[in-house]
Amino acid sequence: MADVLNSYTNALGLTLRKAKSCDYDDISEIWFAASLRAHDFLPSKYWWERQEALQRLYQDRAEVWVAEVDQQVCGFLALVDHKLIALFVAPSWQNKGIGSQLLELAKSLRPRLELHLFADNTSALSFYLRHRFEILWKRPERYTGYPLVHMGFNPYPVLVE
Repeated sequence: MADVLNSYTNALGLTLRKAKSCDYDDISEIWFAASLRAHDFLPSKYWWERQEALQRLYQDRAEVWVAEVDQQVCGFLALVDHKLIALFVAPSWQNKGIGSQLLELAKSLRPRLELHLFADNTSALSFYLRHRFEILWKRPERYTGYPLVHMGFNPYPVLVE
């Protein structure tokens, strides 16, 4: 469905659509605010230093979808190949099912998904585990030394007898 359409609105008024160039200021604000909230163990400087490079990545290389309610962008996801490089929901919109809707969209767009996240971001780790992602490996992140988790989702796991 989602790979054929550019937009989908559910019964609750949440619209998932491909990002437009006018969305990137909202995307940047959501990314920064949600990153600070989810990663209070890291200094805010870490996020300020990455903001511009990530915004270029989202605009130049990624397939980006936004979630909006009443024409207000409240979350987004970004995919590069089979990697889910971003899934963020504005703090004021969190815990309302928007992240789950975005993740289901990502699953419908790709046959498999992989992502990285900080192990200390326990709410995100729990979120992905609830959505049937598996931890593939764990190692220190190169800039901070904090443990980084690499996770994967495969809707058709290989069964070993």
